[in-house]
Amino acid sequence: MAGNRKRLGELLLSHRLITQEQLDQALALQRERPGSLGSILVSLGHITEDLLLQALAAQHGVSAWRLERDAPKAAAVAKVPEHICRTYQVLPVEVRGDLLVLAMRNPYDLDAIDAVRNVTGMRVEPVLAQEDRLANAIEKAFQHRGRSEHFDGYVERALEEFKPQDERSRKATLTEEDTRPVVGLVNQILIDAIRMGASDIHIEPRADRVDLRYRIDGELHPIRTIPQGLMPMLTTRLKILADLDIVESRLPQDGRISVEVDGRDVDLRVSVLPNYHGQRIVLRILDKSVTLKKLDELGFSPQNLRIFRNLIHKPYGMILVTGPTGSGKTTTLYAALREVQKKTNNVMTCEDPVEYDIDGINQSQVFEKVGLTFAMQLRAILRQDPDVVLVGEIRDRETAETAIRASLTGHLVLSTLHCNDAPSAVPRLLDMGINPYLLSTSLIGVMAQRLLRTLCADCRVPDDDGEDRALLEAVLGHNQVPTIYRAKGCLKCGSTGFRGRIAVHEILPVTPEVGSLIAEQAPIEAIKRAGARYGYEPLQVDAIRKVIDGRTTLAEAQRLVFFETLPTQPAERHGLRLAA
Repeated sequence: MAGNRKRLGELLLSHRLITQEQLDQALALQRERPGSLGSILVSLGHITEDLLLQALAAQHGVSAWRLERDAPKAAAVAKVPEHICRTYQVLPVEVRGDLLVLAMRNPYDLDAIDAVRNVTGMRVEPVLAQEDRLANAIEKAFQHRGRSEHFDGYVERALEEFKPQDERSRKATLTEEDTRPVVGLVNQILIDAIRMGASDIHIEPRADRVDLRYRIDGELHPIRTIPQGLMPMLTTRLKILADLDIVESRLPQDGRISVEVDGRDVDLRVSVLPNYHGQRIVLRILDKSVTLKKLDELGFSPQNLRIFRNLIHKPYGMILVTGPTGSGKTTTLYAALREVQKKTNNVMTCEDPVEYDIDGINQSQVFEKVGLTFAMQLRAILRQDPDVVLVGEIRDRETAETAIRASLTGHLVLSTLHCNDAPSAVPRLLDMGINPYLLSTSLIGVMAQRLLRTLCADCRVPDDDGEDRALLEAVLGHNQVPTIYRAKGCLKCGSTGFRGRIAVHEILPVTPEVGSLIAEQAPIEAIKRAGARYGYEPLQVDAIRKVIDGRTTLAEAQRLVFFETLPTQPAERHGLRLAA
């Protein structure tokens, strides 16, 4: 489309808006003083800004939108989050049925159009607006919703209403009316985190302040500090939303909050932990509008994907996914369930809590307060004629033994376990008191994974760090290291240099040989060597593969993956082949 556009000068001449002499004068000035031809013609007085806007709109094949004459409609502005408008410099100006009219400085910015279409679910018609007026209109449209001003306003009003007194008395007299500024402050904290794509919110009381941090792409980012005096009211408001005991401050509490932000349903898991300076609160954000991924989209290497698919399509046995909290274990297991789900089988889960509702799968939630543990729920599920069972987490011997018995009686059991890598799952279960022989006959595979931040493709730059290259040369061989990249930072990635995350995996298939070693309680190193003959490769190998592919940095890989025992040459033994 861009290739068929007339040049601006030709377009203005053809419509007799300028003369050839005026165009020549502007072009000569452009050679001396680089700048856009349109702005030079305006500065020379040869054309008005309005005529220039019309000409540029015709050049782009879209309509012009005069923001000074047709102000954006409030209903349209409310359709698109502030961060999208600011990031892409766009502003919705009018709603026409299922069509959203979008003022843009560049109507060819397909990323911006896709972002608006995805968040609104509407058709988008781009229109061209004058750049300076568009920037001012965006500022004006969101001024009343500006995060910092809004946040500070809530803090100021809350402090005005806060009267220092005995904490027990304050809790007893606290009412909804008294905490109205805090209601707005809590709402702003939640809305900002959800719009920024955070996975967790940390509210941490200190001696003289409260620290607010959001976890974005796996890393905690300090957002701001809040006066320490507001912590009791913040805690009370969040406990009310989560239906927790507002008087209890000595024991940990867990709850759940459901909210709607920008037309999206979002669940928040709330954890309150008594701390030295107050009650520390962490909220895990579960966005129901996020589409669950397929196995092909999780960053598996071809070999790891083949091994994992082979495991989940076995008729029975137990498969474990290991890794720390926030490493994507649940996402992987949900992707596996979607792949094995058929109309001819019964897939059931017991989770704590149910994070995402999957159509066609029978999901249930444990409730330990009334004695409904994983083990009890799993025993009940086994009476429901299941084919595939997902156990949210194996935490104790009773759950482990029940899951093993289920896998030995014709069921495919998927679960998670907290340990450092795939082979470490074996001693972890043995330490729980599991019989080695039963474990060796029931376990068919273990996978460990981590989530690494991916480099922003728009701003990554080559990395000439000598230490990084030396480390990679130990794996790939001297003079065999390709171009690797480091993070820089730009507008699209929020100046972090990273955008999104990708998983790295290691998979240990439990073959008869590996099973025999488990039954004999052989050392982990022996299990690793046996597993390597059937495709097992450590997390470091997959992490290095992502580095040499330009997907992430070596520093990011080392942040989450243990690198003391590097794989040795030849690299081809681990599938680390260089691109041609």
